Amino acid sequence: MKKLPLISLLFLSACSMPYRPAQFIEPAAAFPGLAHFLAQAPGHQVDVLLVHGMCTHDASWATETVQQLSSALAANLPPPAPAARAQAGTGAPQIEIIPAVVPTGDGAIRFQSLIWSPLTTPLKQQLCYDQSEKSPICQGSPPYTPQRASINAKVKDLLMDDCLPDALIYQGVARGQIQQRMREAVMRATAGAAPDAPLVVISESLGSKILFDTLGSMLDERSATPDARRASEAAQQTLDRMAYLVMAANQIPILGLADQDLPLEVGRRALPQDSLQRVLGRRGARLAAAPGAAPALSGLTLVAFTDPNDLLSYTLLKEKYERPGVAVHNVLVSNARSWFGALENPVDAHVRYLDNPDVGRLIACGEPKSQLCR
Repeated sequence: MKKLPLISLLFLSACSMPYRPAQFIEPAAAFPGLAHFLAQAPGHQVDVLLVHGMCTHDASWATETVQQLSSALAANLPPPAPAARAQAGTGAPQIEIIPAVVPTGDGAIRFQSLIWSPLTTPLKQQLCYDQSEKSPICQGSPPYTPQRASINAKVKDLLMDDCLPDALIYQGVARGQIQQRMREAVMRATAGAAPDAPLVVISESLGSKILFDTLGSMLDERSATPDARRASEAAQQTLDRMAYLVMAANQIPILGLADQDLPLEVGRRALPQDSLQRVLGRRGARLAAAPGAAPALSGLTLVAFTDPNDLLSYTLLKEKYERPGVAVHNVLVSNARSWFGALENPVDAHVRYLDNPDVGRLIACGEPKSQLCR
């Protein structure tokens, strides 16, 4: 019987979460959180735009994310109610826009969650026959009868049959259609926003790439049509108001490779900027040209969360993204346990950033933790 405690101790020591609590790549990291912007904003009103990443998501993701951030802020959640949904268009599958208003004492946080999974679901369902355990979008498809090892089956079902197809679809011929749907969603989600209300953007993995590709295209719309002008103005106002950018499971460094030509000759060459660099550059140029800018335009904090065991995530190099008016902070987190220093569940490592209490606290309360948080 004495062996059991020893075995349990050995078992527990074999698993670890090396980046819980979170650690910062840059020394002496200090950045604000939602609580800061809420306290400083005119009327104590803050807008938050949520964009999920690869893998199938639905309205529950928006609800859970809002609840976690609100809990970290000690906000007063309204009574549970069915989520109000809006479509960013009609006809073909569209991006769902799920609004939520969270009262916070004498102010409020206005969330707009963009759920783009419905766009890629019809294509991903072509792979349902290959899933060992059917996901919600694959219910009713024929069973997969060959036997797989349990870990391999989970990775194949989720990463290969549900998550990675999103990136392949976006990088392929459907890219323009997805950007058009995101353009419509951004315009609807930001319509009527107060120009001086700070905007917080929280995006994950592929969602960051889609969002910034789309914003860059909207800024470049040169047509004289009223629709093009509205799109360009909506993108510019979104960029001007953006005071806090939170990116988790960053894939722009690898997905940006698909936007580059092969080098014409061997040797060093100037690398093209990715969409995030271009958008930040446009913001910096506008800031330099507007010395009397509104407070929301005076500075942008970019916080990038990465689990080093997330096979699909990359840190953001400060030398690429930091510039006057943009501060970049990389935060290392553990989203699941590592076993024997050899393996962390690759699915949980990629999809559980906003479930991670460290991530929620840092988004809501900043570093060091704001006294406005409990």
